[in-house]
Amino acid sequence: MKKIILPSFLAAVVVFIWMFISWVVIPWHNSDMKSINDQLLIQQMKESLTEPGIYLYPGVPSDKSDAAMEKWNSLYQAGPIVHFMVYNPEGVEWNMALPMIRGFLINFISAFIAAVLLMMTLAQNPSFLRRVIFVMILGLFAGFVGPLIEWNYWKFPFGYSIVGVIDLCITWFLAGLVLAWKIKP
Repeated sequence: MKKIILPSFLAAVVVFIWMFISWVVIPWHNSDMKSINDQLLIQQMKESLTEPGIYLYPGVPSDKSDAAMEKWNSLYQAGPIVHFMVYNPEGVEWNMALPMIRGFLINFISAFIAAVLLMMTLAQNPSFLRRVIFVMILGLFAGFVGPLIEWNYWKFPFGYSIVGVIDLCITWFLAGLVLAWKIKP
């Protein structure tokens, strides 16, 4: 356990730095994000959507009868559709300190899991490059079960989803460099 704490911490630092570069410096994640500038629409949302949550339109009907599902399907086909509009009618104070701390903790736990899995491969005496690629493939796996699932089922823009997959591969390639450097057969 002690053998993977420091490598996990160092990998989490690298992941944290890369995520900053990826989201703040490189504009690729923003290519499909759009702003809502219509104040009338915002006012209507405040009046209609009174609870925080993740909103869908058309929402799946609680009545699963053929008639209700046919109506839902008609609304879905006619558009517009809204998937995963995170909404909070109260608003929140903009403060990145807590999300950054939580983000680093998530990065550390993720790097720790990757380190544990990497340790399990050491009996095969993998080379440095194979260890790096092993960790990068974990990022590819995360991309397939995350962003590509959202694209497939929730109609996320393909460009946004593929950037997410590529970003995860780069993230875990970089983490893999650190983990492979510190975790050896």
